[in-house]
Amino acid sequence: MKKKFLLLSILLMTFLSCSKDDSDSNTNNSTKSSLSFTLNNAQYEHDSAISEMYWEKRTTTSTNVNEFIIVTSPKIKGVPCDFLEILNLEIRTTDNVLAVNKTYDLYTDNMAAFIPLNDPALCYKEVNLWSKSGTSGKVKITSFDGTVLKGEFSISNLTNDGGYPLGYCNGTKIVEKIFNITNGTFTAVP
Repeated sequence: MKKKFLLLSILLMTFLSCSKDDSDSNTNNSTKSSLSFTLNNAQYEHDSAISEMYWEKRTTTSTNVNEFIIVTSPKIKGVPCDFLEILNLEIRTTDNVLAVNKTYDLYTDNMAAFIPLNDPALCYKEVNLWSKSGTSGKVKITSFDGTVLKGEFSISNLTNDGGYPLGYCNGTKIVEKIFNITNGTFTAVP
């Protein structure tokens, strides 16, 4: 009986110790990630219930280009979503650190995003968005302390036609439609 009590006490202390460590790290990071943007007149926000939102830096040894990638899962504002949405914003630059008040081009070659829709003119409720000739994006860094990254962004000329059959919706053939992301803002932590 003593051994069981001792083992239970050790496990409980370990669990409490881990919980305490987690709460301390959350206390130190008072800034929460967030995202908002407009897609063809519908408002979107980051869905923290589905995934984390963060930024990361990738460097290569073969070139002097650094990649800064903001990873997020957007959903229609105020609407629960039960599938994983994906939107990654990628900046390729020779800058070692992103500069505040500088505007960078988003890397949109082969860009793809999976996003829910709130457009009464369309019968489908989610869409794969693809880059095409003429797709472009910008991101302006509004604040960056080496940890918390904040910015504004937009992406224009995305298409629902990725070269695959678009199919039918309620018996009507789906046709190519152009989508624009505007008024984007984000706060991301590594």
